[in-house]
Amino acid sequence: MDASKVDSENENCEATSDANLNQLPDEILEFIFTYLPPYGDLEHCSLVCKRWHAIVKNLVRRSKINLEKGLTDFRLRWEVFSQETNTAGAGSALSFIAGRFAHSAVRHDNSMYVFGGGSSSDTTFNDLWRFDLTHMRWARPIATGTYPSPKGSASMVAWRDQLVLFGGWRYPSLHPPYQPWCLFDELHYYDLGKNRWLQRNTLYCPPPMAGHSATVHGDRMVVFGGYQIKDDVNINSNDTWVLDLAEPRWWQPLFVGNTRPTPRYGQIQIDLGKNHLLVVGGCGGANRVYTDAWLLDMTRDVWCWKAINVRNKRFGAVHMWCNPGCKVNNYLVVVGPSPNMPQDFQMMKQSRLPVIGGRGPPAPNPLQNLPQRANRIQLPERRLGGGVGVAGPNRPGNMRPGIVGAPLGPQEQYLANRRAILNQHMQQAQQFLHNNNVNNNNNNNYQPRSGRLSDLHAPPAPAPVPAVPAPSPPVRPNAPPAPADGDVDAAQRLQRNLALRCRDNEPRLPKRFDELYEDPFRMAAFNVPTRSRSASRDHNERIRRMEEKMNAIRNSRRSAPAAAQVEPQPLRAPSPKRLRCNVQSLFVCDISGILDSTDPGLDWVEYKNFGVLKGAPDRLILSSLIAGNGELILFGGVHKETLTDITHHVSNSIHFLSVPRDII
Repeated sequence: MDASKVDSENENCEATSDANLNQLPDEILEFIFTYLPPYGDLEHCSLVCKRWHAIVKNLVRRSKINLEKGLTDFRLRWEVFSQETNTAGAGSALSFIAGRFAHSAVRHDNSMYVFGGGSSSDTTFNDLWRFDLTHMRWARPIATGTYPSPKGSASMVAWRDQLVLFGGWRYPSLHPPYQPWCLFDELHYYDLGKNRWLQRNTLYCPPPMAGHSATVHGDRMVVFGGYQIKDDVNINSNDTWVLDLAEPRWWQPLFVGNTRPTPRYGQIQIDLGKNHLLVVGGCGGANRVYTDAWLLDMTRDVWCWKAINVRNKRFGAVHMWCNPGCKVNNYLVVVGPSPNMPQDFQMMKQSRLPVIGGRGPPAPNPLQNLPQRANRIQLPERRLGGGVGVAGPNRPGNMRPGIVGAPLGPQEQYLANRRAILNQHMQQAQQFLHNNNVNNNNNNNYQPRSGRLSDLHAPPAPAPVPAVPAPSPPVRPNAPPAPADGDVDAAQRLQRNLALRCRDNEPRLPKRFDELYEDPFRMAAFNVPTRSRSASRDHNERIRRMEEKMNAIRNSRRSAPAAAQVEPQPLRAPSPKRLRCNVQSLFVCDISGILDSTDPGLDWVEYKNFGVLKGAPDRLILSSLIAGNGELILFGGVHKETLTDITHHVSNSIHFLSVPRDII
């Protein structure tokens, strides 16, 4: 029995051992290979057999097509490289690059190289790091030779098995203070095989510069623009320099006519073959950000600049001097903020809205700017409805307009009481001024207006007769009744002067009780006038009626038979959440027709959701963007809001932009 069981198990093992990956269809194998990094591991799979080589070749071709289609359809996703995940899988601690901005980055084979850049504390680096795209690891090569100076905003390109580094800027030293930034004209070659820096000195070379752009065309490196120093003067440049990489030797080409781009720095420069290059965007100084495009034709001995028509500018990137961009086949990809995206909790223009009606801010306090000396001027009593005279409870302003002797309503009674209290305070102030002139006594602690807000709702009382009445002009017998605007002025003046003075007498009074308070720091959309107490007298009654109505509807639904009940309607789909506004957006430009002889131009592709994709990184500037195998790689950057701080908020994260995997 035992021997038969062992023989059967051996037969099953032999049968299962015959199953391998080669028995799977090509579609399944291709889908499995999509989970491998599209670099070294995929290249190793192509060396297994002819079948796998054909599958890998088809996968690479399909990934390029899918990336182009995903750029036009905005069907892409962001993935971030995590240091914790990478360190957890490794046996020992791994080295990791420090956060930086304005660095130089280039891809060569299966690695991404990063040099220099600015730090978080107003210093610059001169280190070179290599990121292995196959194993997702950082490493700092131990290099020899003459190191470059610490700098940022330098140009670095890959040529054969070497890296070519030129120019850059450096923060000034702290001692002595108030030194200008330092620009460089250094030219360095880095041998990737020997890990060695080599400085090349030439007699004729460009001036020190930074923020320029460079591309490689065969054995030539073409440099354009930048922030330069000429004759001890800092200027923006539109010069073009060419470096023969093999010799090396600098020279300047000749151009047809005077048509050329305006001086700028920070532009995006991409190569369009051996004899053409494209320059897009840039900055020419304060409030001079460019969104134009220029084509450089290098087919003849005399070169030529051509201005390119840019279409669909409203879907294009606007800050193409501090945001990165790269070329993906026939498309230009730029990562940056979207100018058309609505902001969450956007503050509107501060404007003071009137509390009631359409009048402006309240009139100034007449007792605010009185002279402080003994001989003050006596102010006659001013009537709120117009004119001057002694105000009392039986003046025309307290009667209802159009009805003689009719009782006043709650709102009119409330405003009439306000007028009476105001007139009483005016008389007390005049009496005090009169006594002050007689006694020559200045009392700075006197508060001319005081009282209780509860008196505003009391029935009207006759105004007290002062012992020494102040002289006032006679009252006109046929004076017109006070208009509504006069009552508004009285309410606006009194609610600002009595509110703070009555708090000592009413310690338990809420802050906004019965006050027509206007907050100047509130949004204009929510700065609406509050209703008075008399206008909301039946508010509780309306709430009670609404509750009775809702209870009746609820009881009728419960008592109705099941057959008579109406089919419940399907729930409406929830509205999508508001897009994050502080993330990077994607901008895509079609450059396939830029070399057209009839109508050359480039077209910005209409974005979706303002170019915001799933998992988009935070908004950064002065980062780098390079093209990989079927993906885009974004590294570094600094938050723009922290540039003026002592310590900048810089990033050392890597984000990959790729196409989502299709499920078979």
